[in-house]
Amino acid sequence: MEKRDSFFLSDKNKKKNEKEVKQEYKRKRQEEFNRNRGVEKQNEEKKPFDKKTYRLKKYSKKYKLEQWEEQRKKKLLRNYYKDIKNDPSNGSYKPKGFDEDKVDSNQDVGRYVRHPDLVEKEVPIKKKDSFQKAKEQYNKMKQEKLQQRKELEKAKEERNQKILEYKKKKQDRFKKLSKKNKKGQPVMTGRLELLLEKIQNSK
Repeated sequence: MEKRDSFFLSDKNKKKNEKEVKQEYKRKRQEEFNRNRGVEKQNEEKKPFDKKTYRLKKYSKKYKLEQWEEQRKKKLLRNYYKDIKNDPSNGSYKPKGFDEDKVDSNQDVGRYVRHPDLVEKEVPIKKKDSFQKAKEQYNKMKQEKLQQRKELEKAKEERNQKILEYKKKKQDRFKKLSKKNKKGQPVMTGRLELLLEKIQNSK
């Protein structure tokens, strides 16, 4: 029989086992990494380019108008809620609890009853939604701005009219003062008229 060096053999086997374990571990890690990477790649895959939707968004006036209307609605609502938040009169309202609407037993319930014909004729009041309220507020603000603009234009017209009158008056005065006869001497009639006007205005 051949002699075996059991000590060295066992050590070699141990090393082999450790290497195999390490390799197996590395392989599993690599597989897991590849698997995860593949999933991410699948998620990150680009969608095919849709030329029709692209052209619609870029060139369609209808699409742009719809987008603009949507943004306008959002802006109006945002401004409306902001105004409500900043309005000091809103703090006085207290919401009722579900028990508060109940009638006390001491009160005369059913004493005054409305005629059934009148009840039928009554039209239920429709509550305005937030968009309608915002729209009304926007229209009100628009009307106020138009009114202010008209007033400004009116004031501007009046001012221009006064300036024109003043310039005309000044021109007439200059003509009267600058009149000369054939010899180059000043004509006194115009000057005398101006003096007369001045005296009459001062009285």
